[in-house]
Amino acid sequence: MGSTVRLAFVPEPRYALSKPSSPACLGHKIAAAVIGLSTPVQLQWFGVLYASEILLAMVAVWALATHLTDSHFWRRPVVTLLCFLGVTVLAYMATDLTLGTDSQNLLRGCARNVFLGSNFVGLYFLCRRNPANVLVYAVASGAGMLAFFLLRGQGIEDWKFGAATPVTLLVGCLAPLVPRRGVWLGPLALIATGLLHLSLDSREIGGSCLLAGVLLLARCTSLPQLRMLSQAMLGGLAIAAVCVFLYLGLLTGEEYGARRNLSNAWRTASLMTAAMGIAESPWIGNGSQANTFEFQSRYDSIFADRTGTRYRGLPTDTSTFSPHSQILQAWFEAGILGAAFFLCLGWKLVRAARWCIFSRRLDVFSVLFSYGLLRALWHLAFSPFAGLARLDVALAAVIVVLLELEQSRRCRIAAA
Repeated sequence: MGSTVRLAFVPEPRYALSKPSSPACLGHKIAAAVIGLSTPVQLQWFGVLYASEILLAMVAVWALATHLTDSHFWRRPVVTLLCFLGVTVLAYMATDLTLGTDSQNLLRGCARNVFLGSNFVGLYFLCRRNPANVLVYAVASGAGMLAFFLLRGQGIEDWKFGAATPVTLLVGCLAPLVPRRGVWLGPLALIATGLLHLSLDSREIGGSCLLAGVLLLARCTSLPQLRMLSQAMLGGLAIAAVCVFLYLGLLTGEEYGARRNLSNAWRTASLMTAAMGIAESPWIGNGSQANTFEFQSRYDSIFADRTGTRYRGLPTDTSTFSPHSQILQAWFEAGILGAAFFLCLGWKLVRAARWCIFSRRLDVFSVLFSYGLLRALWHLAFSPFAGLARLDVALAAVIVVLLELEQSRRCRIAAA
């Protein structure tokens, strides 16, 4: 790997709508920045809605109006994901109408998936010609959220639910841009950020940063003449990362032990209650926002068995049951077909992460893409689908599409 940072994405001439300096290209960059900056602005519409989602919906409507019959816009990866999302939306509607879900929860369940689709289409429209707009969006989003949290005093004191995500986005986007050294400086910065997260009890983000950073750093010595060194380095870094992870867990155990025990019990109770609901109604589900007295009682009982107290919530979450997995949540609410989109996305995330981390040439996108893909995989299994998760899922889906399109271009060039 040379010391010069190279950009892997080179648009094919027949797909280019405009030159890089054209007003349209500049407009896409400005739109990506404005949408990213507006991420923390919340509105109330049958629940929490973000200003960035409204802006992305407007972009999506424009994209549909101007590219409805454009075959270059509707590429196979995009169509596949939207088709599976359509199956999920139809499954939710069928379940809610069959079970007679009240109108407010029905609208919330439908709107959640529709906005996910518009977020995906809008962000794809802004980034498909120039993937650098992904970095623009991510940097603006990180800066907007960080400013919002700092103004609210939600920084170090509430790191996990405050500054952790925006700091990671800024590090993952900006560190690789350092001239001539960004290829290896980016993974190092991500590893350092992961250690910071672990020391402040943000295990999910910290683990994703540490894993992505270690794997990418090992790739920096993957030249043929250094392949043996690369393998030895990967093994050494993996062992060191595990040791550091365990050490930080023990070091901060006294300070964060009580919160970790509650968090683990809450997560376990959510997953087990969701699994029970799925087992009882695997095909049709239980309806949008389903939370009956029976489910709540099961949840409270499981939580109490593991902690000795009834769960009464934390400032950052609710005291009612909610499946703590995007796949299980969709399956629990709308049956097996309701999980179609998330299962499809999970498969594509695994393939994209494998290629991006182990095979694709390292460049300024590698850190953000690798971290985003790994964290999205974690969210599918262990995080709820609500709030900012819609934007996170849409960003992960766009990264998957961009990587698939790049891989297909390379295959065509190699075959030519």
